Amino acid sequence: DGALMTEYTFETSFDPRYRDLDVNGDVNQAVYLSYLEQARTKYWAEVVGIRHDRTPVAMVRHEIEYEAPIRLDQTVTVAQRIAEMGRTSFQIEYEIRADETVAATAEIVLLALDRENHEATPIPSTWREPIEEYEGFETS
Repeated sequence: DGALMTEYTFETSFDPRYRDLDVNGDVNQAVYLSYLEQARTKYWAEVVGIRHDRTPVAMVRHEIEYEAPIRLDQTVTVAQRIAEMGRTSFQIEYEIRADETVAATAEIVLLALDRENHEATPIPSTWREPIEEYEGFETS
């Protein structure tokens, strides 16, 4: 397709662990969500300045397209960008690479939660402002 290459704004790299592997010696597909979480946690600490476990969110959707296996001897790089922010939710796009090969692309939607009643709540400005600035969004 003629879509422009997505510009990812943040990346982090790490080595797969032995326990990540399936019976074929490749990283188990279920582990890919953990890799996304690892990248998101790092993004949150560096960009938002708040530990991700202290920001009440719920994942309401995830979609992963697997393109190539990841092996134990490869370096995993997760690139991400926050593609859009609504009033209560935001969409994050990812690319997972094994060395230089794209192993998967993914998209998730997170919902900001009110911890008291577990319902959607507007994204707090303490998250929104640093994300908008980092991602280069036009602020309203």
